[in-house]
Amino acid sequence: MRKQIHDNPIDHGRACSLSHGTWRRVGAKLACVGTCVLMAGQLLLPSVALAADWVNVGGTQYDAGTAAGDEAGTWSWDGANDMKLNGYDGGSIGAKGNLTIGVTGTNTVTADAGQSAIAVKNGNLAITGDGTLNATAQTDVIAAEGDGNAGGDVTISGANVNVTASGAVNSVTGIRATAGSVTIDKGADVKIEAKSAEGSWRPTVGTYGIFADNLPSRHAAQEGEQEEPDYVSVHGGDVTIDAANLSIKTADAWQVSVCINTVGIKKNTLMKIVNGADVALSAGSAASLSAGISARSQSGAVWMLVEKSNLTSRSLSAANGIDAVRNQSFGIMAEANTGSETPRIKIRKSKIEASGATAGIYAINCNDATATLFRAAMIDLSWGEPRGNAMITTPTDGAVRDVKKVVDTGKWPSSQNGQVVGVAGSSAITDIVGSAEVAHDVVIDFGDGQEPEPTPEPEPTPEPDPMPNPEQKPDPKPVDKDAKTTTAVTKTVTTKTAAGAKSASDALAATGDSAAMAAAALGIAGASVIGAGFVASKRRNR
Repeated sequence: MRKQIHDNPIDHGRACSLSHGTWRRVGAKLACVGTCVLMAGQLLLPSVALAADWVNVGGTQYDAGTAAGDEAGTWSWDGANDMKLNGYDGGSIGAKGNLTIGVTGTNTVTADAGQSAIAVKNGNLAITGDGTLNATAQTDVIAAEGDGNAGGDVTISGANVNVTASGAVNSVTGIRATAGSVTIDKGADVKIEAKSAEGSWRPTVGTYGIFADNLPSRHAAQEGEQEEPDYVSVHGGDVTIDAANLSIKTADAWQVSVCINTVGIKKNTLMKIVNGADVALSAGSAASLSAGISARSQSGAVWMLVEKSNLTSRSLSAANGIDAVRNQSFGIMAEANTGSETPRIKIRKSKIEASGATAGIYAINCNDATATLFRAAMIDLSWGEPRGNAMITTPTDGAVRDVKKVVDTGKWPSSQNGQVVGVAGSSAITDIVGSAEVAHDVVIDFGDGQEPEPTPEPEPTPEPDPMPNPEQKPDPKPVDKDAKTTTAVTKTVTTKTAAGAKSASDALAATGDSAAMAAAALGIAGASVIGAGFVASKRRNR
């Protein structure tokens, strides 16, 4: 057993830290193959959502299997995983297992000290509908917790949700996905304010708007209860804002103030702001790290995509230069730790405004200084677009610059390779802290630009058409019969390939139906193969 890796923003900021045989054998092999086919068929069956074991509304628990609600009709639960709110004004709502809350009208959930406004354990939480939800708690206002393989997701679709984390605790978070991911989509409008502690001699240690990771909650070891068991956590740490509005403001904090914070351990993390999303982030000052977006992965890559959307991400930290080395401040920061993949920030057809006292936009990949497979992180402004469509308008001579730095701590030297938006130049920047070549205020706009004149290519020689157009005169020259057949076969294959490529994305959308049909087919095939195996074995025994 080994100790579980925990996220420490201070330590992580200092060091950046897969012939022949008998009938009996034939029958056994057939039976084994059939069993595998049956198992594959079961895996392809659409997964069934696990209903909540119980819900707790305002301090009263209701067990699964029996519908519940109040006489006024402000809330109701179907005894499974579906809850409705319509004019609810009361205490915390909790559940064990999956829970979907549909909101209508205006609803208010106010938690007592030490509680979340809405929280689920061992499941996913979804908030849907066309109503408004106002949720207030000290921290983890809206939260879901998974085990690292399933659960832990928070999804807000369509609804207007106002989240207030009032503080008065060491760490303050608006939306928390433990071993899960956060998705805001389908026209949702979400506003998050994470406040600092009130009435205390110092601000809270950490303040976060959205916090998503792939680390399950701590569990004591079965032996000795001093160490935690090894785990493989494959789920969580992703954030998606898709055709929705999001506004986050985090207050000053003693150590960390981040609007969107993602962390992955031994896992790649993905952040997407796409399809007309409108995101505005403002992070307060902090002594260690302040960022509008901080996406990090230890032993994994970080991928960020901003496409056809508007993003404003500002960090107010380090304005007075308290400690330029420890006080890191970014508008957008992606920090990876992978030796074989290319972490990157992709910006496509979007308007970006990013400000930070250390750097406006920064992407870095940290690895052992002697790593043989090591790829620098990238800031990609023209991914999939013609030249000139992504433009750095601030600074006026702005450019994407390479960053190369070796950090020699004596025992574990590391190499940091990446990119930063700065002023025009050809040399690599060795240290972005305090560098005059790094841009602190960055604006990236989308415009038509001047596309270069394409170089004319020689026209391809037309192939003989095996089926001439009746309106055209057929070629009087004799055509070799074998050549005609070959051409026809080639064209048929090409047509089928193109049709398959065109429908590839549609196949993903129809996963449920196709998976069920495939599962049924595989199940029948598996049963047939198993039967054949048993018959073959029995024939041999006779």
